[in-house]
Amino acid sequence: MKKFLSLMGIIAALCSCSAEEASLKGNSYQLQDAENNAVVVLAFAEEEPRYYGVVVNRYFGTYETDGNKIKFGPAGSTMMMGPQGEMEVEQKFLQTLPEVAEYKLEGENLTLTTQDGRKLNFFKIVHTE
Repeated sequence: MKKFLSLMGIIAALCSCSAEEASLKGNSYQLQDAENNAVVVLAFAEEEPRYYGVVVNRYFGTYETDGNKIKFGPAGSTMMMGPQGEMEVEQKFLQTLPEVAEYKLEGENLTLTTQDGRKLNFFKIVHTE
């Protein structure tokens, strides 16, 4: 009986990790309170572990999750010019993504936490691209 209960616990833990990751997939979020009135969008592809988004330029990359841990790979991006303030926000955001260590989903909100404890708060949006 103990073996059966242990097996059920392992299955439940595996399912909860998959469900949490699946809830990232196919969703788009906007950074709350971005500096310089910038609109920072972060989206997660439906089927592959890829992220993408836009500030001034479109950016894209891959990510990995393990429970609530997340690792963003290097971002590629287009190279268009835009308003200086928005360009600064974009550069800072893309430099911060590789420093993110954890994520938390609460309802319509996503929080990314860096290795040094900084938090990036997002709200879910409907994003079509």
